[in-house]
This record gives sequence, C-alpha cells and structure tokens, in this order.
Amino acid sequence: MLTPAWCMSTSSRTRYAAGALAYFAQGIPKGLLHIALPAWLAAEGVAPAQIAAFLGVIMLPWAFKLLVGPLMDHYEYLPMGKRRPWVLAMQLGMVISLLGLGLVDDPAQQVGLLMLVGFVINAFTAAQDVAVDGMAIDLVPLEEEGRLNAYMSFGKAIGWAVASAVTGSLLVMAGTVVTAVVCSLGAAVIFVYLLLVREREEEKLLPWTAGEASPQNEPPPSFRQILSDLNHVLWSRASLVMMLIMFMSGMFSGYGRALMPIAAVQVFEFSTPQWSDLNALMGLVGAVVALTLGPIIDRRGAKSVMGITILLTGIHAFTLASTQEMWTNSTYVLVMISLWILLLPIIMVCVLALAMSICTSGESATQFAIYMSVCNLGATAGSLLYGAVAEFTSWSENYAVMGLIVFLLLLAILMVRTHGHPEKLLETAVADKRHIREIHRH
Repeated sequence: MLTPAWCMSTSSRTRYAAGALAYFAQGIPKGLLHIALPAWLAAEGVAPAQIAAFLGVIMLPWAFKLLVGPLMDHYEYLPMGKRRPWVLAMQLGMVISLLGLGLVDDPAQQVGLLMLVGFVINAFTAAQDVAVDGMAIDLVPLEEEGRLNAYMSFGKAIGWAVASAVTGSLLVMAGTVVTAVVCSLGAAVIFVYLLLVREREEEKLLPWTAGEASPQNEPPPSFRQILSDLNHVLWSRASLVMMLIMFMSGMFSGYGRALMPIAAVQVFEFSTPQWSDLNALMGLVGAVVALTLGPIIDRRGAKSVMGITILLTGIHAFTLASTQEMWTNSTYVLVMISLWILLLPIIMVCVLALAMSICTSGESATQFAIYMSVCNLGATAGSLLYGAVAEFTSWSENYAVMGLIVFLLLLAILMVRTHGHPEKLLETAVADKRHIREIHRH
C-alpha cells in the first residue's frame, strides 16, 4: 500500500511532480516536431511553405482536443480515479507512436509520411494534455492553481528544451530511428512514474489491485448534461473574450514557430544543432522564469502579467523587423532570438492560468479542452498564415506581420479592461468556482 505522500489529493508535492512530469512528456514531441525537425528540414532545403504546412497539420490534434473532453467527462473508471486511467492510456500511446518516427527514413523526401506520424504523435499528446488538465482542475485547490501552472509550464519547458537539444544533434548524427527510440524511452520513464501515484488514497493503483472508487468522485454525467452545462458556460461574455484571447495567442505562437527556425537556418546561418541548443538553453532560462511567476500570478492576476508580457513581445517583433541592417551582427541576432524564445513560456503560463481560472469542476476536462483547442486552432492558423505570406514578403515584413498579430492580442486584452464587463465576469466565475468547491467539501 502506498503512503499518502504518493496520492495527489493529499500531497501538494505529488501534485506538482505529476503535473510537471506529465507536461515534461508533452515537451518531448514539441522539442522534436516543432523545433528540431523544422530546422533540419530548412537545412535540407525544404520550401518554407512546405515546412509551414507540416507544422500546421501536425498541430491539428491540439485544435480538436474539444472532441476528447466530453469522452473523458463521460467515460470513466472511477476505481482508478476520475482522470488517471485516461492519463495512463494516452501516455502509453505517446510512447508507442514516438517509435513510429523510425518508419520515416528520409524526412526531407517523405514530408507527407512525416506529417502523418507527427499527427498521430500529437493526437496522443493532446489527449494526454486534456486528461492531465482535467485532473489538475479536479484535485488542485483554487489558491494553488497559479503555482501548479508554473510547475507544469516549467516541466514542459524543460521537456522541450532537453528534447530539442538531444534530437537536434541526433537527427544530424544518427538519423530518425535512433531519435525515435530515445524519445520513446524518455516518455516511457514518465509513464512508469504515473503508474505509481494515485489521485486519492482509497483508489486502485492498477485494475487488478485492491481499492475502490472515492466517494468524492461523482458518477459521470450524461452527454446531454455535459452539453447543457457547457452551453451555459461557454456563451458567457467572459468565455467569449477568453476564446478570443486564446485564439490570438495561439496564432502568434504558430506564426513564430514556423518563421523562427526557417529564418534561423536560411537567414541567420544557424545549423540544426545550434538552433536546437539555443532553444534548449533559453528554454531552461524561460522555465525558471515561468516557475517564479506562479506566486506572482496568484497575487497580481494572470491578465496583468500577460498584458505586460505581450506588450514586450510586440515591441520585440517590430524592433527586429525594423533593424534589418543589424542582422549581420551575430551578437544582436543571438540576443533578439533568445529573447523571443524566453518570452514564449511566460506567455504560456499566463494563458493556462487565465483559462483554468474560469473552468467549473463538473465539466473541467471539456471546458478547458475547448479553450485550449481554440488556442491551438489559432496556432494552426498562424503556421498556415506564415506559409501563405512567406512566398511574397521579405523577411523583415514577416517579422512585422508577427508584431501585428501580437498587438491584436494586446488589443483583445485591453478591450477586456476598457469595457469592464468581461473582467468582472471572470472574477464572478472564479467566485462561483470557489463556492462550488466549498459545497463539495461540505
């Protein structure tokens, strides 16, 4: 019998560790598919539009996470926990699908097959993300949400930093088969850890071990009830504003993820390992910064921190666009690209905390998945937008377009504050959530 320290409901350390490690696992495909591979493809001479299409397609599973949420809210095996069985199943799928990368012998000549494998990997990764987020919302006290999001973002940043550095070198030196095996083994280690923790003390560790469903976990609601409750929640002003912010933040991320590795290799003359190593180094710095943001977000609010970060990001993009004469200065280029990499995990921490704060307990997996799906749909749109404009715009104009997207996001945030109503509704949603949790406790 495991001690209470190995139960997420009774141990904050276990909650933080499980969340951080699960997000670390999500970082492995991100470092491989979104950082190392695009740079490698650019170095092999693959057209920017084709690379952007690859990134747009493999992101689609993240955009359609909302289809997974209702299944997780309805189909449950409560003796092992409300979300944990789904977390384990999807983590195992991630382990197996990463091995499938070994089927792609020559990624530069097999972009279609590479796209298919990347799509499947991200399908399992996105579904694992839905389950982990739902588990976090169900188990974490309201006052710990900012801190937990910081730990999860820290874990993901470390994951993609390590994965990008390792896979960036492995792709060049050893090929896709070795890269696939190493990534799969990393995900497998985290799977083993998740096997060893429970959501609540009385639950089963595995289907054949002793335990029972916790009385705190209510029987799953019907699909009709889920959709009815979601219809009430999602069409509030607060929720609509939230979805607008999520879409624009995703569009910025997707556009930058397509533009940056191609520019780094084809304009700034980075090699694939150099680009991957820089992402790894700055990812580690960004992870530390993101970790420290948790208590600040809990005190100051995710919106204010996000607003400041977005403003700095917009200034950065327009500065880079207007200083093309400085692009031959290697120090200037290194500093500017490093700053961009650093800002991404900070924005993600704020986005996660903001979205999680207005999710209600009963439909948490579905509601949060919808918000994140909107964000990831924006990421797909951003990657495809870059592919569309890259053919007839200059590199400096590409950066200007990214800056325009950032300031449109800032405008959405400022509109919330100017009109006042959505912000008040957000505060009301948080208060309602706290009230619901108090009812469940008593």
